[in-house]
Amino acid sequence: MRRFTLYLDEIHTGGHFDHFSLMGIVIAEEEYEKNVIPHVNKLKMKYFGDDKVIIHEKEIHDRKSGTPFSVFQNKDKREEFWKDISKTFEELQLPIFAISIHENNCGELYKNGRDKYFIALQMIIENFVHFLEQNDGKGAIYLESTDSNPEQKDQQLQHHFHYLMAQGTLFYSNKILQKRLSTISFSIKPDNVIGLQLADLLPNSWNRKLKGKQQRTFGFINVIEKLAYDGGCDKKERFGLKVVP
Repeated sequence: MRRFTLYLDEIHTGGHFDHFSLMGIVIAEEEYEKNVIPHVNKLKMKYFGDDKVIIHEKEIHDRKSGTPFSVFQNKDKREEFWKDISKTFEELQLPIFAISIHENNCGELYKNGRDKYFIALQMIIENFVHFLEQNDGKGAIYLESTDSNPEQKDQQLQHHFHYLMAQGTLFYSNKILQKRLSTISFSIKPDNVIGLQLADLLPNSWNRKLKGKQQRTFGFINVIEKLAYDGGCDKKERFGLKVVP
């Protein structure tokens, strides 16, 4: 049985955005060490001269002086980087998963409903398990701890995960979840987890698409839409890029 990891990141409402999005990529265990890490480290060396730099979409956009990301004050370099990232995702064929919840609309429709983390995690787990069933795989889930109240968020997600593993979801029984899923784990940014850094590049572009805002990643949104998991039945809007309600 092949092993896969779903690397997840999130983006919250506020500012330009109306949707809370939980979003990530699935990487096969054997591909991660062999192809993904070397590929991304090569890009880091190209742009930063240091493969220990932690790639972060916001810092790429902020491009502050005195940081490794100041290289992107040059627009041509910034565009070149995003085109390299697009090429990386396409060459590695990384399936993309997203659950986006319009918080105001959801709150109006479902007064006193479940919290956004529970809804998003349940849906993305169902779609990940669907992928694992299709590929006869066993999967783990990996997220990055947030800077604000990380223990509270991590514990909340762990609680939701273990509840779903014990009770099942709308579409999958607990037996199927326990067969296909192993663990949910959390990392801090200095751990330099390549999968999480790739996942971090996704949510801002997707939320901009949902809001109709101008993109800042030079065509990367097209790759996101192209690589979204379609369930093997051409239904990306159900299995890959699900928007609620």
